[in-house]
Formats: sequence, C-alpha cells, structure tokens
Amino acid sequence: MSGKEVLDRLVADITSGVYSKEGKLHGETALAASFGVSRMTLRTALDELRRQGLIEKRNGAGSFLTKRALRKSGLLGLVIPDYESFGFFAAIKGEVSRHAARLRYRVELVSSSARTHDEMVLDIRHKVRALAVNRAEGVIFRPFVPETFSETNMEIVKILRRAEIPVVLIDSDVTRPPMRSDCDLVAVNNIGAGRQIADHLHDRGYGRIAFLMQGPSHLANANWSNRLFGLAGELALLGHEGSVCKLTLAPSNERMLRDVMRKRDRPDAIVCGNDEQAFVLMQTLAKIGKRVPNDVAVVGFDDVPIARTSVPPLTTISQPVKKLAATAFKTLLARMRYPNNDPREILLDAPLVVRRSTSKAGD
Repeated sequence: MSGKEVLDRLVADITSGVYSKEGKLHGETALAASFGVSRMTLRTALDELRRQGLIEKRNGAGSFLTKRALRKSGLLGLVIPDYESFGFFAAIKGEVSRHAARLRYRVELVSSSARTHDEMVLDIRHKVRALAVNRAEGVIFRPFVPETFSETNMEIVKILRRAEIPVVLIDSDVTRPPMRSDCDLVAVNNIGAGRQIADHLHDRGYGRIAFLMQGPSHLANANWSNRLFGLAGELALLGHEGSVCKLTLAPSNERMLRDVMRKRDRPDAIVCGNDEQAFVLMQTLAKIGKRVPNDVAVVGFDDVPIARTSVPPLTTISQPVKKLAATAFKTLLARMRYPNNDPREILLDAPLVVRRSTSKAGD
C-alpha cells in the first residue's frame, strides 16, 4: 500500500467517525501494522494529515483529531435558494460537484421551490440548519437577490458561522453596494461589465440608453445596481448628456412600453438585467410594432441558450461559469484551511458577446 493510499484510508476513517469518540488515533506501530506498511510510510501520511489541519501531535500522548477533523464529513453545501429560476446555476452546480468529487467531497444542493416569501424563508432556514447538523465542512452560498430577503441572507450566514462552517458567497454579496460584508465573495465584475456595454453601444452610435429595472423592487439588486453604475459612469466619461435613464416596468407590459417608445427622447438602446428579461422585452417590442435593432437595440446578461436562439440573436455578457465555480470552490478550500484569514473579494472579468440585437445597420 502506498503512502497516498494510507492517507486516503485515514481520511476516510476520520470522515466516517472511526476516531470521533475518543478523538485519538491509534499508535504508529498499530496503524502501520493494520495497513501493512512501514512506519516511515505511515509517518508520511500522518505528516500530510497534520499539514491539512486534521490531526495534532501531543508530546508523549500521540496524535489527536483537531476540531476541524471532528467536523469532517466529506459534505459541502451549495446554497442557491432560487436555483430553478436561472439556467446558468445548473452549470455552477455541475462544475462545483466535479471539482469536489476529485477531492472526495460530495455536494448537497440547498434550494427551494416554495412560492411565497415566507414559505421560502422557512424552507431555506430549515435546510441550512440541516447542513449544520450533518456537519457540512463548508458552504458556497448564492444570496437571495431581492431586498426583502436581506435579513434572511444575514441569518443564513449567522447560522453557518455559529456552527463554525466556513462560507463563501458566489455571484452576490449579502450587503448592498458600496458596503461589503466580511465574507469571501466570488463574483463577476459587474461594474466592468456595465462599462463594456457602454463602450460597445457608444461605438455603435447609440446615444439614448436605458437600463430596464423591471419594477421598483429590483432597485435593490446589488448586481444590477453595479452594472448600472458602470454603464452610467462610462457613458458620462464618454460625454453622453444625461448618461442613462432607468425604466421601472415589466418587460411584458405593452402599455407602459408603448408609452416609453412614443416619447421624443425615447431610448434607442435598452440594457436588461438578464437574458430572459431581454427575450421577453424583444417579444413585447415586436407586439407594439418596434423592430430590434432597427428601432431599438437590446442587450442582455448571462449568455444562456435563449440568447443564441432568439430572433435576432442577443448581444449579452457571458457569465464565466466554469471559472466562477472553480474559483469559489478553491476559495472555500482556502477558507476551510485558514479560517482566520482576512475576507477576500475576487471579481472575474466577463466578456461581451456581440450579436445582431445591437447591429446599427440591422443586418
């Protein structure tokens, strides 16, 4: 048996609770004999366990499990409350699970299909507490976006912290900008994405640009606020008077959209918070007799399949899903290993994918 095989067996025994009752490993002689290896091979494996923070050696007493080892279960949580609402989250889950499997972790998805606010809050709270009871070693958490869930987001973090479970936020913080929480955060550079969109629309000659918020409740969406900030700031730097306006209407609202498009200063380009919103908007524009991009350009966000199959195909920001998932997983491993490190904010670049929905000539 190789040193790695010994290490894997020891980790499996720790994870399954073989040593949890007394918290102490068997002596080196006994362990070496049970694995059929030399004491030198065994010590190599024990040294690696110490490096990983799973055991500590006490002079004259032997090797004991650390607090981290006593919590070791091989379980990681992926908390995405509205998982079913956005297509790219399935890719996030797949990538996190793939990276976790390589290190013998299993990933439990926590989401909710509850329809009401109160039911969803109760459901997610219950499932997060279950993660704590089941000794999850770490959690990647994508917070609720609407402002009405802000207290719930903070409570979820507190539940995990009380259970001493490391947590890494993905996609969005639990606080509104410009404030930052004390959690690790891995997200797209939304301000940078807004600036990219502004540069593209400016280069194409669009001058009256609107950001569709889909109603006043979405003003609290931190990601959308940052995109709007980047969009408006870049347009101001480029010399656009009035910069960018906000549209607080549902993309399916024909009456309100018709009123907007009848105005003298109507927008000639509309930026949306996601591709699903942009797709519905283009359908509504068609119903009121407006062509995309001839009458108005449309930009989305995420680059889900509908962006490529819509008519016309949609210009959008592509979410770097694989890199988001891999970076969040690596950040969680680091937080598990070094729980007292300062919080990190990792913002990833996301490319603009140009398609016909912003073609000035319409071709």
